[in-house]
Amino acid sequence: MIKLATTHCPKCKVIEKKLFSKGIPFETIDDMNEITKLAESVGLSTAPLLVLDNGEVLDFVQANKYLNSQGV
Repeated sequence: MIKLATTHCPKCKVIEKKLFSKGIPFETIDDMNEITKLAESVGLSTAPLLVLDNGEVLDFVQANKYLNSQGV
């Protein structure tokens, strides 16, 4: 299942809205320790982070492109 690492900031809310509008099921990660570990593990430092089923981690720009390419 897709996971959204979110601090509930405006950018995070954009990604969350797109996931809902496209009907893509996802889990939310909002524990800051977990988000920090995830971000550091992939060399990123900002939220949101979208973790795809295949383990790929996308930053805000990449997540937007990915979601825009999904049908619905």
